[in-house]
Amino acid sequence: MKPSASVPIPDHDPRGLQIASDAVAQQLQQIAILTRKAASHLADSLSINQTDMAALEHLITDGPLPPTELASRLSVTTAGITQVIDRLERAGHVIRERQLDDKRRVMVCPVPASVTLAYQHIAPMLSGLNAVLAALGGQERAVVEAFLGQVIEVYRSTLPGSSAASNPQQEA
Repeated sequence: MKPSASVPIPDHDPRGLQIASDAVAQQLQQIAILTRKAASHLADSLSINQTDMAALEHLITDGPLPPTELASRLSVTTAGITQVIDRLERAGHVIRERQLDDKRRVMVCPVPASVTLAYQHIAPMLSGLNAVLAALGGQERAVVEAFLGQVIEVYRSTLPGSSAASNPQQEA
């Protein structure tokens, strides 16, 4: 809901920031919103929740991972990741594989059919993005890459645990 013109916006309200009225910032916000919607739709299609979808996304993107690495990536406890893996395993999306060289070590592996199903759901979006990227000229692509790299760095630097998050720079 947008504030009415007659009601002043408090200083601590992000709607009063200059970035709120910037067209590029609004587009970035729309991308963030649509990304969450797409992830939610995919999770619903796979009959899993958002946390389980995030774990499966890491496994699909990076391949098999040990539970401790998956827990670290999702910022959950080892007990929490055990529950996530159990749910994904019951849903048929992952399997646990013991390593031949060390039977105590387990890798969580995405099931190929689930990977295929996930890609089928996102294929139209990936094809559309591929077409947009293919249409970029060399200089345009360089500008977009640089911009997105800077946006990613802002996100990373403001996340908890980053050194910049505890001491953000103030604008002059």
